[in-house]
Amino acid sequence: MAATVLFCSDAFWDGYGERVVAIDPTVEVVRLIGDEHVMPGDLERITVAFYSDDLWPDRARSFMAVCLQAPRLAWLQSCTAGTDDPVFARVTAKGATLTNAVGAAAPSIAQTVMLYLLALSRDLPAVLRAQAARTWQPLASVDLDGMRLSIVGFGAIGQEIARLASAFGVEVIGVRRRARGDEEFTVWPTERLPELLAWADAIVATTPLTDETRGMFDADAFAAMRPGAWFVNVGRGDVVDEAALVEALATGHLGGAALDVFATEPLSPDSPLWTMPNVIVTPHSSGETDRTRRRSAELFVDNFERWAAGAPLRNVTG
Repeated sequence: MAATVLFCSDAFWDGYGERVVAIDPTVEVVRLIGDEHVMPGDLERITVAFYSDDLWPDRARSFMAVCLQAPRLAWLQSCTAGTDDPVFARVTAKGATLTNAVGAAAPSIAQTVMLYLLALSRDLPAVLRAQAARTWQPLASVDLDGMRLSIVGFGAIGQEIARLASAFGVEVIGVRRRARGDEEFTVWPTERLPELLAWADAIVATTPLTDETRGMFDADAFAAMRPGAWFVNVGRGDVVDEAALVEALATGHLGGAALDVFATEPLSPDSPLWTMPNVIVTPHSSGETDRTRRRSAELFVDNFERWAAGAPLRNVTG
């Protein structure tokens, strides 16, 4: 059997190379050093690739260009859970197996969602504006205890959000295409989403982008939500009609929003979302922590051990 040739970043190899070699002493490595070009001779040898967190965003294009050109690439692992970017479809169309890092960012994203909910409950944007203006302005707030939360997209991230929210006394109902039956929380099928929109005090979207979810939060969906409800999106920007969201916030029908993902990223400086007083904007960073990066790398190392042993890989997509 020919040696496995791993294509990875210099940073990943510096941190995990010894462990990879311990798994397979015959492994060869082609590193992306800085943003240098990979030589044609090395390009033709690559059989395995790991798209690690440190490559995003500056070196992602260079790395994926190599993956698309590598004629012998048999397996690509991504550090992301979502693989809806067209580049991944191009890789699998070449015959390569694609695995993702579903679950690696779940604890970090769930903690960020709780940050959003607490910030909205205490009107933290107004508090920070008053602090910047050196204005002593006591504000009314609400408790999370007793609130009703609908989590749309009840995979690893959604279930971790539910676990943390329940510790605050929040009542949770998850939404997914179909309940598996082993969830610790109440789960309703997607067909009942309109019913849940009217029930929830807050809606968190963690759903991946598919033909079914694209634009699912449109003007009708926002109109169906309870007056004053909060909307949080840590899934994909394209599941939301942003113009409809802006309208629902501007009219006061929605009480607030916390948004980490957008249809176009970076979010345009002209977007009204930046300056709306009841909106929290973060730059697609809800899962960007040191522990997420570590969990993602560990998942690849585990999968590489399976690859070397000829065992089935975890998190195969499609």
